[in-house]
Amino acid sequence: MRLYETLFILRPDLSDEESRSWIQRIVQVIEQNKGEIVRLDEWGVVKLAYTIRKFQKGNYIYAVFMADYQCLRELERHFKMLEPVLRHIIVKLDDRELEKHKQAQMAREAAAKGESKPEETQEAQVSEGEMEVQSTEEVPV
Repeated sequence: MRLYETLFILRPDLSDEESRSWIQRIVQVIEQNKGEIVRLDEWGVVKLAYTIRKFQKGNYIYAVFMADYQCLRELERHFKMLEPVLRHIIVKLDDRELEKHKQAQMAREAAAKGESKPEETQEAQVSEGEMEVQSTEEVPV
């Protein structure tokens, strides 16, 4: 399985429930074809660069997922069939991107739960022959 990302635009006149059901349908297509969702972001309604099917705005949804070729073909078929999907694109990602997306998703979930992240302490990096000097004296100007 390889890592892919997709961005698709839904019609802006759909209610929140309808949008969520269409998004859930796309997620189900991926999962039914042995794919795995890594990250799913709803960017909201944004003005389009040009009019598509008489719409000047669109509801953007971004997803990162693991899938094989059969899953991609089925997903592409569904995108073409579904009337509320204005545009879509699927792009293969480098496998090194997987860890970055998983960490971002975990951070978003932690923020949604209200957990506060402890402040990370910065450690001084000392290489051979270099030492970091910290002065506590104030220098007159």
